[in-house]
Amino acid sequence: MGLKIPFYKICIVGDFGVGKTTLLHQYLERRFNPNVSSTIGSNFFAKYIKIPNVKTPITLQIWDLAGQEHFKWVRHEFYKGAKGIVYVFDLTRKQTFDNINGWKNEIEKAIKGFSSVLVGNKLDLITSKKRIIGEEEAQNLKKQLKVCAYHESSAKIGSGVEEFFSKLVSHIYKSSNK
Repeated sequence: MGLKIPFYKICIVGDFGVGKTTLLHQYLERRFNPNVSSTIGSNFFAKYIKIPNVKTPITLQIWDLAGQEHFKWVRHEFYKGAKGIVYVFDLTRKQTFDNINGWKNEIEKAIKGFSSVLVGNKLDLITSKKRIIGEEEAQNLKKQLKVCAYHESSAKIGSGVEEFFSKLVSHIYKSSNK
């Protein structure tokens, strides 16, 4: 009998323009694409990965869900079966941070028992713009959401991207193998 490869569905969510799609391109292709168009509905990507100290590779199916309000009615179907959620906000836009609780509520109406991480994206803009969301404020939201980690990232320069996906997948793996 063949080797069974674990499969994890992950949804990446957050408001329009926070950089979800560019984070995915950075994670999957290790490149920044400045000309990414807005996600209409959803897109999904697949990636095979290895977790340290685990012999079997894991298949990730990552769903990039549109952040515009008018797609809210269709998103609940895409959450079904998800083992992981990546909540993304823009470090330079307060409203995107404030809306994370709404994303959590939306997801919890559709699924239960998932692992999640909180990601503050666009760290590269902090040098040119004033930081709007402080680390302490983000850590407080992390505790409130009960996510497994908070990371700051930059899809543009690639910092932090691999780390938050690795943390999420490791948490899903540990939760699935208790």
